Amino acid sequence: METVVQKYPEPALKDLLSDPIMLAVLKRDGLTVEDIKKVVTSYQEKIRLPLS
Repeated sequence: METVVQKYPEPALKDLLSDPIMLAVLKRDGLTVEDIKKVVTSYQEKIRLPLS
């Protein structure tokens, strides 16, 4: 398998959630940073569950 090298790595979630443009989009959509954190946490917990 070939190793993929990212020239431009993805930004950290904390950086995304402090970006003024991201904050403006969240506000427009009626969301908060806490809403996004809850979704991310929920997903992280879900993917840790063993497959049945």
